[in-house]
Amino acid sequence: MHRLSSLRHLPAFDVLADLARNNPAGLEVLRNRLTDEVIRHARSEPARRRLEGIKFRIDMERRRARDPLAACVRISVMMHRSLANLQAVLVQPDAYRGAKSAAAVIGFPRQPE
Repeated sequence: MHRLSSLRHLPAFDVLADLARNNPAGLEVLRNRLTDEVIRHARSEPARRRLEGIKFRIDMERRRARDPLAACVRISVMMHRSLANLQAVLVQPDAYRGAKSAAAVIGFPRQPE
């Protein structure tokens, strides 16, 4: 098993490919360790909780898939849906804001100069 001192020192692609071929369980341990390290270094508690939720959803999709390729497709669909939602918010931010809150924004009257 390859030890990682930090996220800045990821194993080379060839090392990962070798693990996938010869030690899939070891690759899974490495994947979990790296994912947990990313979550642990999140800047805030809400970000950490959000990342844990994403990790849970990904893990569930991987378990539901019949094989690694199906898992990849399922996770890819998740990613594309998330990106489509982000694009929709960026294109029409007022529609997104309107759906979240019915509160009106009231401006302060201008002071005479």
